[in-house]
Amino acid sequence: MDYETLKSEIYKFNEEELFYRKYYYARQQEFSLKKFLSELDMAKVYEKHLLIPEITDTIPPHFEDYFFFDINKRASIVTMRHNRFAPAIIHDHTFFELIYVYDGRCEQTISGQKHSLSMGDICIIPPGIKHSIGVFDDSIVLNCLIRKSTLHNIFFNFLNNPNTLTAFFLNNIYSENGNDYIIFHTGTDMEIQRGFLYMYWESYNQALYWDQMISYTLMLTFGLLIRNYEKSIELPTFTQKADVQRFALLQYIQDNFASITLNQIAEKFHYTPEYTSRLIKSTTGRSFIQILQQVRLEKAQVLLQDTNLSVANIADQVGYESTEYFIRIFKKQMHMTPTEYRRKGIII
Repeated sequence: MDYETLKSEIYKFNEEELFYRKYYYARQQEFSLKKFLSELDMAKVYEKHLLIPEITDTIPPHFEDYFFFDINKRASIVTMRHNRFAPAIIHDHTFFELIYVYDGRCEQTISGQKHSLSMGDICIIPPGIKHSIGVFDDSIVLNCLIRKSTLHNIFFNFLNNPNTLTAFFLNNIYSENGNDYIIFHTGTDMEIQRGFLYMYWESYNQALYWDQMISYTLMLTFGLLIRNYEKSIELPTFTQKADVQRFALLQYIQDNFASITLNQIAEKFHYTPEYTSRLIKSTTGRSFIQILQQVRLEKAQVLLQDTNLSVANIADQVGYESTEYFIRIFKKQMHMTPTEYRRKGIII
């Protein structure tokens, strides 16, 4: 199927949607629901991973990466169409989810709060947030899923730039107290619409370099969102001073990861080193050293994949004076040496 054909094919109901539509109308009356459930082919239900609230073992406690990502491939971003008439089940997941209303509308419940999304709206849900989505008409909603473990690798340069979207991602990558959602209102913006449709086409077609093409397109989309829609963002506001402090600290570490020390952070923000250490720990759940190590290793992964620099040069660039120590830390975290990581050419 080519890109132009997909524009019309995207509106056709797939097999799962036809099932869910029948199920949706059966639930309108008790007797019709009983009849529907009694006639189910349970082997097919389990094979297709169909979600039926009345059958509790079809509902996972939360959605893991492996439900949607092939762990044997590089792909860390997947774009798919949300199944219309699927039950709006409260759930959470281990990845970031971008929900884009391509046409029509949908209802979202996020941490108990209801949101109505219409054409052009983009809602980003971070890992671990309880939410549901309901599409019970012919509306088209596209879901773009990004693995948390690799988001920072893919968008490292973008996350180096201070803006509201960067703050949202950084807080939810490194902190235990990130925001529950962020919503952009893009209306009929055709560039945004084409971007999401193209990412869907690449996921559907999976031609050569499809995963990289999705990454590049999503990076462009992020840039357009910040350039054109940052002022109209819908976001739970920072209600505590600690929220502002958390992002400022994370951003400063992100910007100066190669040489930063705890004392330098304390001096920058006019705190004592002891208070700075406690603040980082209380707002992120991790120590300064743990966060710094994560940032450095993520940058090292990017350099291993995208450059021909030697391991020694990469170790120096990300802040490790000893190449041997860098290799030891990398292997402990990634379960392989930097050279093995580069040779395999995979994203963990």
